[in-house]
Amino acid sequence: MAKRLVLELSSDELPDVWSLSTDLDAVPLVFRLNKALGWSFARGKDWILKTHRGVFAHAMFRFEEGPRSYSLLWNAAHSLEPEPGTAPTQAGSLFADLEPEASASLFLSRPRGIKAFLIFDPPLSSQEIVNLQGFLKDVPGLLGCNPRTSLTPPEHAQLAYEPPKDIHP
Repeated sequence: MAKRLVLELSSDELPDVWSLSTDLDAVPLVFRLNKALGWSFARGKDWILKTHRGVFAHAMFRFEEGPRSYSLLWNAAHSLEPEPGTAPTQAGSLFADLEPEASASLFLSRPRGIKAFLIFDPPLSSQEIVNLQGFLKDVPGLLGCNPRTSLTPPEHAQLAYEPPKDIHP
């Protein structure tokens, strides 16, 4: 008989996370969200993710309104510091000039097309969710927005703490 480890995570402890699909870059998206919704996102400290390939920095935009904090995390990293043991291939080899690209590293790669995450802490009420979905569908350049229900507990916990903990060995 197989055993499973079940983590008890109270929904009150974890923020709401929504995935965004867009054809915009980070700054134009933030500008349009701020303008359309009256928000005041500003660039904050980068969200750092350490992996076996290196240290990746993802753009993070934040603001607070009353007791709630709002964050927008850009899915693709904008910079990479390779781990010391992962130096580029030796000169003269076929792949000597290839270095890993930061933008190829995504926090979540599936489903495809997710460009950013909206994070609400504390979570939204059902009425706030309905209202927000109505407002977001009118934001130019925003192709889709969906509450994320498929995050693993470690992925979800990453978005609940500051600074984030490493989720990859």
